[in-house]
Amino acid sequence: MIDWIIAQQGVLSIALALLIANERLAAVKLNPVFTYRLWALVPLVLILNNLPSDVVALASNTISRYVVGMNTEVTVPPSTVYFSVWVLGVCSIVLYVGLHHFTLWQSIDKQEKAFPNTHFSRKANTPMLFGFIAPKILLPYSFHSTFTDSQQALVLEHENMHLRHLDHVWNALALVLATVFWFNPLVWIALKSFRLNQELACDFNVLKLKSDNDKLNYAKALIQCAEHSATPLTLYPTFGEKTTMIKRINAIKTPSKGNKMLAMAITSVAILMAANTALANMPSQPVESNKAQINSAAPIKRVEPIYPKKAIKENLEGFVVFKFDISEKGAADKIVVVKSSPKGVFDKNALKAFKQWEFKPATKGGKPIRQKGLLVQLDFKLAPEPITTKNTLPPM
Repeated sequence: MIDWIIAQQGVLSIALALLIANERLAAVKLNPVFTYRLWALVPLVLILNNLPSDVVALASNTISRYVVGMNTEVTVPPSTVYFSVWVLGVCSIVLYVGLHHFTLWQSIDKQEKAFPNTHFSRKANTPMLFGFIAPKILLPYSFHSTFTDSQQALVLEHENMHLRHLDHVWNALALVLATVFWFNPLVWIALKSFRLNQELACDFNVLKLKSDNDKLNYAKALIQCAEHSATPLTLYPTFGEKTTMIKRINAIKTPSKGNKMLAMAITSVAILMAANTALANMPSQPVESNKAQINSAAPIKRVEPIYPKKAIKENLEGFVVFKFDISEKGAADKIVVVKSSPKGVFDKNALKAFKQWEFKPATKGGKPIRQKGLLVQLDFKLAPEPITTKNTLPPM
């Protein structure tokens, strides 16, 4: 899992950096809806980065053998530590999201009969779209006293625009990616930029056919929401986040007409990145399994299995045979025990250690490719008893 996560960081970081730069530097000159749709580049490059790669099939009758001596010391490999830290981060985020969602869900009170799919909430400071499945619009109890009738209609149109854009689905996907890649600081910066583009796209669609008076009322509603907006991090689109307020009001004052040349240039960059990611993982012609075309399957990192204490006590020796692949990253993958003796005695310890072996991956045209169907045998041997010799002299 850790190897896969690390393998995604290159394309993910480049895509996020491009989109953050676009939001900070070019978004004011582009159509907000176009800028928002560009975020589809992130899941696209992750999918393309995991397309099937080349495979080298090896003859299954070739087998490498390694002797395992008596080793009863338990060592914790670095990958295990990294995985534990990653799991701790994921669990913390999931716990926070779960508590936040549960708290909001419990705060939902009566339905607002004047508007469909809207409910009052004791925890909502501003109107928001709540929930990832069957989302609802939550309103603060001060909704009617805070906004005029025309402002209420505009605010609710904004929240329903989120619903039409399927923003609850995209927010759920963004949250999943942020949870999986939580250690990458670009993910959190990008999440803020993504949410800003999301709000600007909704504002644009709400106001594109509205009068100047409606736009003024809408801007005043934003300011009123900012005054009541909660400061903690929110998980759902809210109408009045303070950090995005200035850009949203500026966008209302001077709406972008959309620079077509700049949009074409940014689209070209996004297409080139996606195409390059796809080509890097595109399967090519099969590689024949001869020694001249593939690397030796010798490991560059070996982790010795722990000799089971029970086997030492019972003076047992044996072996375990694995069938496995070598991934493009050089990791042992799809490991299967094909034979062991005595059955079940050494399997668990051998598998735990072999998962941590690293190999030099096979290459074709300078690119790493997968090797498939290799065999390896780990022989568990007890240390031989010392041989005593007597000094004897030849007869005189």
